[in-house]
Amino acid sequence: MGCCKERDPAKAAVWHALNYYAFEDASFLAERLFLESKGCETLYLLATCYYRQERVAEAYDLLKKSHSNTPKCRLLFAQCCLKLSKLYEAEQILVGSSPDNSLASIESYITAEFQEISGVCLSVLASIYRKCHRLEHAVYFYRASLKRNPYLWSSYANLCLAGEKDNPEDYFKSTNCPSFVAQCSSPGALSEITNEMNVVQTTPSSEKITEKIYQSYTPKSTFGQVLAHSTPISSNNANTVISTPVHSDQLREHINHYSEEDNPCGTPGSALRKQVRRLAPYPVMVATEHRNGGDPFSSSKVRRSSRLIASGRNTKSKENDRKAGNKSRGPNILSDAFKKSSTKDKSLLSKHTPTMIISSIMSLFSQIGFAYQSLCQYECKKALQMFNKLPKNHYSSSWVLNQCARAFYEMTEYTQAARLYQSVHQTDSARCGDLAYYSTCLWYTQREVELSALAHEMLEANKGSPETWCAVGNCFSLQKEHETAIKFFERSVLVDPQFAYGYTLLGHEYSFIDELDDAMNCYRHAVRIDPRHYNAWYGIGHIYYKQEKHELALCHFRKAHSINQSNAAIMAHIAVVLNTMKKHKEALKVLSKALEQHPKHPLCKFHKASTLLCLERCDSALTELDELEAITPTESLIYFLKAKIHRKMGNSHLAMMHFSWAMDLDPQGSNNHIKEAIDKHYQSDDISLENS
Repeated sequence: MGCCKERDPAKAAVWHALNYYAFEDASFLAERLFLESKGCETLYLLATCYYRQERVAEAYDLLKKSHSNTPKCRLLFAQCCLKLSKLYEAEQILVGSSPDNSLASIESYITAEFQEISGVCLSVLASIYRKCHRLEHAVYFYRASLKRNPYLWSSYANLCLAGEKDNPEDYFKSTNCPSFVAQCSSPGALSEITNEMNVVQTTPSSEKITEKIYQSYTPKSTFGQVLAHSTPISSNNANTVISTPVHSDQLREHINHYSEEDNPCGTPGSALRKQVRRLAPYPVMVATEHRNGGDPFSSSKVRRSSRLIASGRNTKSKENDRKAGNKSRGPNILSDAFKKSSTKDKSLLSKHTPTMIISSIMSLFSQIGFAYQSLCQYECKKALQMFNKLPKNHYSSSWVLNQCARAFYEMTEYTQAARLYQSVHQTDSARCGDLAYYSTCLWYTQREVELSALAHEMLEANKGSPETWCAVGNCFSLQKEHETAIKFFERSVLVDPQFAYGYTLLGHEYSFIDELDDAMNCYRHAVRIDPRHYNAWYGIGHIYYKQEKHELALCHFRKAHSINQSNAAIMAHIAVVLNTMKKHKEALKVLSKALEQHPKHPLCKFHKASTLLCLERCDSALTELDELEAITPTESLIYFLKAKIHRKMGNSHLAMMHFSWAMDLDPQGSNNHIKEAIDKHYQSDDISLENS
């Protein structure tokens, strides 16, 4: 926290004010000191005050005029440049004097120049290269920063987000830490830290988080969770407010049970019509009722898309857990390393050496690292299992629960994801980072009241967050006020021009109202910001499909699939394009592979039946539709496609019967545009059959 052993009383007073958040007082005193003596130390002190006060432009201007070459001033100047998007300047201030431009040479230069803060400098340099889209350089320096400073979790997280599969144990190991501690800790610092740890208490909020995990559910399958539908769901389940908290161990048991299921895709009860109707532009699918999430592709997420060392539970709660036979929790790593004692006990340092402390922290980092990497690779079931093995006090933290909710979101389990997001939001209402995905879950599950309430809360809490405006945009989108939704999505990307998800949602809205050029621009912005944003790659493919540029559509859908290979909906749309290109056998292989991973995925089963009809394998197509009917028995499109098959087989009476059932289930003709698309798709087949 600055210079805790500062000898100059005036400078010590500035650091004291900074450490205790009196930023205005710190800045005023630092200005006086700088005017009295314009040296490197007073310059750095004043610039630090400006930076912490969020007066970044003033800090930048001060440091630029001073031309200071001290390591701390250069690092702070680079941070200011990075925040102000002056990327070339930021790079030059860090590597300008490097003897050559090779990555190894730059690393050696920064290590020699910046010494104990070189790890942070390398991480900042990596972030600069990431923003410049020089991903190879970014990955190299993120790795280098972790080798110098294994506590830089953000460097490892950025490696995972870049799609790298580095073993966290290569970085988070205690052998890398002692030199860093020796460089950065002043005499007595470690004892101060451990004394602080000694008084950490388990807050009531952390216990509440644990109690707010929701009841486990039975994985089922429904089109409603594959394709969101743009009218309110009428089933009672869809309108039920999620508010029944249960103990987190129940969720753990559910996750263990869930991982054993072959494919929990959703819950029966949502009509296939309500999900497939949005696939309209597609011959074998349903009309595009809404954005990426509005059609089959978007179905599964393609549309929207404490302290570290916390005290363990008290002795009484531990005894209760032992009596309950609770064995699902992983070992409490840090709590084991720091057994809480009464206030009369000696300091932790008397019982545990620094090596033990560091080893425990690194072990925890490795555990979380493996889980987070699996999530970034979209291996969601594996990620849930790994998060489930974390110690209870860490598992119940807002960050971990948000990652679990994101895993359910990526698996199209929107109801379960919404429950977890709601739990975290109720306990940690100031956290906005993942609320854009929470609002999307509410959009998919058609919870207008909850989504409206969330948007209102976020507006009151933080109007400067892009997630806030995404939630408001989703709220208007659900009410089919797309022009208004577009305005709010535009505001989200104005607040944060680097918010890829905001551009994707904006692209979905433009695509829905057939403003394809604007939609394409939004998707391209998103992939420039995040090349692994598969939702945007899907959106580009969707536009090309609408424009009947099938080769380009297939290329972009396959790009999206290469990023997220567990998304069955993307595979279903790849098959749709292949069917349109008359490559029916190849489409069938793609769908069969998707159903191996997700045996009850309704969208894949529907398209597989359509593909079998194209191949004139009518009996197999009827079998697939019978299985789909068991999942969504009230979906009119199933009976419509069955009628088409029976007509092709010459069973006129069965064809008329299924046409009649389809009309009974859809008396208002809400799926007529889909049926017309299917008729058009099979018109050539009917003509050839009649001619034969």
